[in-house]
This record gives sequence, structure tokens and C-alpha cells, in this order.
Amino acid sequence: MHTQRGATLIELMVGISIMVFLLATAMPSFTRWLQDAQNRTAAESVMNGLQLARMESLRRNTLVRFRLTDSTGKVAWEVGCVAVTATCPATIQSRLATEGGGNARVGVGRAIGQYGTAISAGSNLLASVDFDGLGRAPLAGGGTEINRIDITNAKLSQARRYVLTVGSGGQIRMCDPALTFPANPQGCG
Repeated sequence: MHTQRGATLIELMVGISIMVFLLATAMPSFTRWLQDAQNRTAAESVMNGLQLARMESLRRNTLVRFRLTDSTGKVAWEVGCVAVTATCPATIQSRLATEGGGNARVGVGRAIGQYGTAISAGSNLLASVDFDGLGRAPLAGGGTEINRIDITNAKLSQARRYVLTVGSGGQIRMCDPALTFPANPQGCG
């Protein structure tokens, strides 16, 4: 005689209870991971826009502007020539606020070296960085108004924050203010 063996209703209920418990305990970590990923993606997008503006200024040997275009702090930017000509358009490339995750926010300023406090989302916007024909971004004169961009999260305040800095020589750096620079090359300091 051949008998079939299966799970009882009690065994199924215990299995489902264990799965629900595991999912409930993992959900906060998963949410944080998603918000951290949105911030990282936004920071990389802004960094790519800054690098594009610098490279275009070198390639075209003219003043090229990186401009944050959303006054509420959503991640939106455009790169374009300051003096528009037939070979140098007003918009070379742009990123809309609707692209990517919707919770990352941008705040800008000139406070390099003081990374303990985030620049609040939407601060000092609309702002721009100009790169000259040598790839420099001098703060004196021109349209360069900022040298620090903070990426925070509107949904989760504990999400990882990123800081982008633009040196007067055109150097662009992304760092994590939760880490210290001498101990970790990804840190700010």
C-alpha cells in the first residue's frame, strides 16, 4: 500500500507565521537600503552632471554651466553653454526631477569642511557652477555660486547623506560625512 504524506494545517500555519515574522523584522532594513540607494543614485547623477560640464568646458574651450533647476530641492539639473552659439547650445544635457527616485533632495552652499550638519533640502536653489575653458570653477566672479552640494532624503532622515564638493581648480569629489577622511577615503574631512 502506497501512502502519501503532506503537511498538516498546523505545520502550514507555523511556517506562514515564521515567514511573516521574518518579513516584519527585515522591512525596516529594506526600507533604509532603498532610501540609501536613492540618495546614492542622486549623488552620482549630480556628480556626472558636474563632470560633464567640466569636460564640455575643456572640449569647447568656453564657459559651461552646471545648474540645479528645481527650487524645491528635487534632483534636476542641466548643463549648457553660458554664451550660446551655433556650436555651443544652451542645453547640452539635462536631468528632470521625475527621473530616478523621488525622495532624494539637494541643498547647496559654500560651507566646505563643516560636514557635521547637512545643508537643508532646497537651500540656496536655484544655483549653478561655471567651469571655464581650463576646467576650473573659481568662486570669485562668474556664475559659480556654490562649492558644496548635500544629498539628503525627504522620506527617511536616517538615510545615508552624501556631499559633493567642487574645488576652485575644478576637482569634483563625492564623500560620506558619516565616515572620516583619514580613516576612510570615502569619508569627508
